[in-house]
Amino acid sequence: MIGSAVAALALAAALLLGASPRGRLVSDSRPRAGRGDRRAGRWSLLVVAIGGVALAGLALPLGAWLSGLVVAATAAVRRRRGLRRRRADAESRAWEAALEVLVSELRVGAHPLRAFTIAAAESTHPGIAAGLGGVAARARLGADVAHGLRDAAHYSAMPAQWERLAAYWELGGRHGLAIASLMQAAHNDIAARRRFSERTAAGMAGARASAALLAGLPVLGVLLGQLIGARPVLFLLSESGGVLALIGMSLVCSGLLWSDRITTRLGGAA
Repeated sequence: MIGSAVAALALAAALLLGASPRGRLVSDSRPRAGRGDRRAGRWSLLVVAIGGVALAGLALPLGAWLSGLVVAATAAVRRRRGLRRRRADAESRAWEAALEVLVSELRVGAHPLRAFTIAAAESTHPGIAAGLGGVAARARLGADVAHGLRDAAHYSAMPAQWERLAAYWELGGRHGLAIASLMQAAHNDIAARRRFSERTAAGMAGARASAALLAGLPVLGVLLGQLIGARPVLFLLSESGGVLALIGMSLVCSGLLWSDRITTRLGGAA
């Protein structure tokens, strides 16, 4: 039981500190599976997770089981936040490229409908390509382009950018301003926002690393105590120790999530 508990604590430390950069690079370098393969893989992981939770509930005291549940929930929240940030960053880069194509086509005198169609065709981001293509299709049917841009915002990680384009389009139609100049202003805006986001993310990297390191220190202390023979794992697996483990892991995970919130707000206000 002690060996399995030590393995569980090591897994908790890995979940708190996150996957290594090498692991991410290896996983990113593999070819992406199809949608059916991904769905089957998710169901397999779900079945394994449910089985693991059930076995842990039978083998571990309630306090230790709840501590693992708190760690798993914290890891899931942090992973979702990280995926959201990466999705927004990828869409920001794709937006910059799409607007550059759009502005280039408008500068050479292309009709806005054709410019939107070309930008949609050359975009590598599926969401932006679908959104711009939908806007072009609405324009062909004589529908409201600004309304189409706002509709596309509901499926985007950067809805403000679609809202901004809709406002620019309405501004050009209402006051007779050149669409090319307005789209150039939108391109400059998103490029400046992306550079600002990269600078603030780099500035907050040290604070995030320090928070993750401090969150992992209690787990490291338990492991070191086990190595020197103090047997803290055996105590944490008892009834009274399980309560203390639950309180400690709850505080550690709450502090980690709170530090993420602080660094995110400071990064946005820097």
